[in-house]
Order: sequence, then structure tokens, then C-alpha cells
Amino acid sequence: MNQDVVTTLAGSVLTSGTLNGPGAVALFSDPTGLTMDAAGNLYIVDNADHTLRKLTPTGILSTIAGQAGQPGSVNATGTNASFNSPSGIVLAPNGLLYMTDTGNNTVRSISTNGVVNLLAGSVGQAGATNAAGTLAKFNSPLGIAVDQSGVLYVADSGNHLIRKITTAGVVTTFAGFAGVWGGADGNGTNALFNCPVGVAVDGGGNIYVSDANNHTIRKITAAGSVTTWAGAVGMDGTNDGVGTNALFGKPAELKFDRNNNLYVVDSFYHTIRVISTNAVVTTIAGLGGSGGSANGLGSQARFFNPYGLAIDHNGNLRISDTYNETIRFAYTTITASLNRNSTSTGFVITWPAVSGDTYQVQFQDSANGSAWQNLGNPVTATNSTASQTDTTTASAGQRFYRVMLLP
Repeated sequence: MNQDVVTTLAGSVLTSGTLNGPGAVALFSDPTGLTMDAAGNLYIVDNADHTLRKLTPTGILSTIAGQAGQPGSVNATGTNASFNSPSGIVLAPNGLLYMTDTGNNTVRSISTNGVVNLLAGSVGQAGATNAAGTLAKFNSPLGIAVDQSGVLYVADSGNHLIRKITTAGVVTTFAGFAGVWGGADGNGTNALFNCPVGVAVDGGGNIYVSDANNHTIRKITAAGSVTTWAGAVGMDGTNDGVGTNALFGKPAELKFDRNNNLYVVDSFYHTIRVISTNAVVTTIAGLGGSGGSANGLGSQARFFNPYGLAIDHNGNLRISDTYNETIRFAYTTITASLNRNSTSTGFVITWPAVSGDTYQVQFQDSANGSAWQNLGNPVTATNSTASQTDTTTASAGQRFYRVMLLP
């Protein structure tokens, strides 16, 4: 009953550019960081274009801020502002977007109508200074995340640090030792990272980091204790498994879904992985080590050095397929249970749901590729589970089911 179907939302494969408009004709130049708002708008950092783009739920792409193809550091509104090879983006509880302006070594704030300001960092100056606002320094910041109180966490990649920015703009080092790379676990500055890329915050305030050059996913508690949660330090690969028995290859952005499953873009091996709450790592889309651009189900899909990730309220993914110059969409797995009906013949199909969303149960009477057929009418969920009963199975020798989330 899997639904890991990957499709292309916007962009043209292996064609770079700056064109806005409908997704089918839109062009990107190495899209990286992604974030979504409650209305379903997708905000896209277009790294080599030096812009912030927006893709609406109806598939229309526009430029929110930045001058296409023109690097700079100007604070202004819309296309009068400028960035320099930006990478990460997050939407904070205060309604502002925060972007890591990597080439400028700064963190910028952007309103959803395109007003750009400098939050922290010294333009064009690399360093590891902890201070407020423009007195602070970063070195090629990449990923950025926000907790429920509005505190920002930044993967300060060139410094091998995880930095913290308070709502007042005060920058401190949360974990890692400035300028020293490694894979040691420990507390605060006793821990070491090696070019961290992505950061994500779970519901308990723990920080998770894709430690790219170590090929690992690290966990940092609110108290600053760093451990290796998944992957083996210094070993790259495609193995699924539990915790440090799994292998990654330069993981990039990572995001939590509503059930605290952690999705990871495994960039070097062109795959999308998911890590359960008990650290079980599974590949859900793409085939390890096989690049390409094919749409399809699970391992039939292909990516080319993907980087960014966003998750909507249904748990479905948006992926910046960076070297393909496209934005991809992936349905995530709906795991349904099948139980015999206790009051009559047939079976009850039950699945986790989102209240207000509509689903269609389908069936197939053989596994030889026969057409899927709808089982009754669509079901609109009224709580966190939904179900439908099939009373016709007494006449069927064998039957397969799947549950589809409807647009």
C-alpha cells in the first residue's frame, strides 16, 4: 500500500535559467533550500541565481527577492535586494523567512512580501565571532532551522559549528569547536563536526544535524550533548539499517514530519531516506548511486544530487533536485492495516489520516498489473484515522488494496 510516487513540479531537466511562470516552463539555477507556509506556498532558494523564488499551490513560480544572476548584499524590497549564493531558508513563527546568505557570510530576514534585512553576520567577512547582529561572524553558513520559540539554529559549515541566534539577534556557538573538524561526540565545544549542512528541530527541542563530510546524522540535546544518531563516521554508503549500522553519502537538508519521522536528502547517492523515531533508516525514493531524472514509484525514481526538502501537513515531500534544476514532489507512504470485519463478511481497511483530507481506497484482484478500481466513494477523514469496509471479498479469491490521498 505504498504511495512513494515521485513527480516533477517545476523546472526543466538539466536546463538552468531564471524564467518565472507555470511550473512546466519555469527555470532554476541550482535550487537548494526549501520551506513551506500554511497555505502551501513553497519558498525556494535559487542558489546560483542569487534569488528567493515562490511556487504557489497552483504551480506558478515568481521571484520574491533578489536580482537574478547578480550577486550582492543590498537590503531592500523584492528585486532591489540582492544575495550572494544563498543556501538555506526557514519560515519562523513570527511570519518572517530567514535565509543563510552563504557567499556573504550572513543571515538575512525576508518578509513574505519581499522586504529584506540583515539579521546577523558581517558582510563579506568570514569568522566565528559570537556577538549581536552585525558584530557576529559566520563562515559559509548553510542550513537553518527554527524552534517553537523562534530561536534559530545555523549550520556554520566553514567553521564546523552549529550556531544559535536568539530572537534578539544574539549569536552564540551551540556545539562544535571553531575551525576544528572531526567526528567526536561530546558536550558543546567538546563535540566536533565536519562541514555540517542541514539542521532540524524536533518537538522536544532536540537539534538534528546532517554532518555531511562525516556521512552521519548527529543529535544535539537542548543541553548541548552531541551524539551520533545514524550513520558511521567517515564511512559512506547506501545501507539501510538501524542507527550507526546505516550508511549515508554527504547528507544535505533534513526535516521532521508530524509524526517525528526524520526525512533526509542523501545527496551524494541521489536518494531520499527516512529515519524513524527509533533510528531505523529506510530509503523511500531513488536508487543508491544511480543518478537521473526519472519520475516513478520508490526506487524507480531518479535524482541528481538533490539538496533541499520541505514537508507539507499531509507528510508529502517537496525536493530541490539541484543538479537536475527541478523541484520534485513525492507522496509518502500510507501504511494501512487490514482486518476481518467482525459483523459481516469482508475486510476493514484502516489508515492514519489528517482530519479534513480526502482519500480513495482502491483494489486489484490480482498482482499481474490489472487496473486498480475504486472501492466505493472517497473518504474524508474526521480525525487522525480513517477506514473503509470491503464487503465483496467473499467472491474474490485474492485482493490487493491501496489508499490514495486525493488533491
